[in-house]
Amino acid sequence: MEKEDGIVARNTLLQQARSAKGLIHKHNPERIVVLGGDCSVELAPFAYLNEKYNGDTALLWVDAHPDVSIPEDFEHHHAHVLANLLGVGDREFVAEVPRFFNPEQVLFVGLNDMLEPLNSEPLRHMKLARVGPDEIKQDSSRVLQWLEERKPSKIMIHFDLDVLDMKEFRSLLVAYPGTYEEYKKRFPQGSSMETIIRVLQDAAKSYEVVGLGITEHFPWDSLFLQNMLSRLPLIGDIHNKERLAFNNL
Repeated sequence: MEKEDGIVARNTLLQQARSAKGLIHKHNPERIVVLGGDCSVELAPFAYLNEKYNGDTALLWVDAHPDVSIPEDFEHHHAHVLANLLGVGDREFVAEVPRFFNPEQVLFVGLNDMLEPLNSEPLRHMKLARVGPDEIKQDSSRVLQWLEERKPSKIMIHFDLDVLDMKEFRSLLVAYPGTYEEYKKRFPQGSSMETIIRVLQDAAKSYEVVGLGITEHFPWDSLFLQNMLSRLPLIGDIHNKERLAFNNL
């Protein structure tokens, strides 16, 4: 796909964000669950919820990556979405956010990779709080303490599945079978599924969750299985020789 103003498929993504915004405002929901897609799908719903509840919200960004890049540094918008929600980045994406999140509303949970954008302008002055994977292994106290200090009336949760330990959960883009072993060694170890479940349950026991986004699901095994079944006798086409474009194994 072509790059437009430093962002791959910029106009298509803008159109999708605006379409989502229109649908949300049509129904005016109290709560939203988003199943991605990449992280950019949360731009419209989280912007809506923050405006709806007058900024009396907290956003737990449960992710291996901060998603605060700008077009000058990274061309894919999925890594820009939190920057946009904070009022930073491409002007048209930022214009889709009627009420910006304050840095004090955001807590990174499980963050352990691609931290460089946090030190770029103007993010370095925002001093976004974060709790690393080691700090949530035993209990959720650091997350609950942060929430207790802010006492938001509502919370939103961004849950990027790449925060999970790749040895335990493999339905991720980076877990492509051909490079899985290499990446498993190269990337920092993520959090266990049980750890993330416990943290989110603990937060939800004390605060009302109005937004939950689950993103970056990429089930390689299911895709390969679907392609295989479509080419087998009785259930598929035995003359079909078409492999998935990304299957170079």
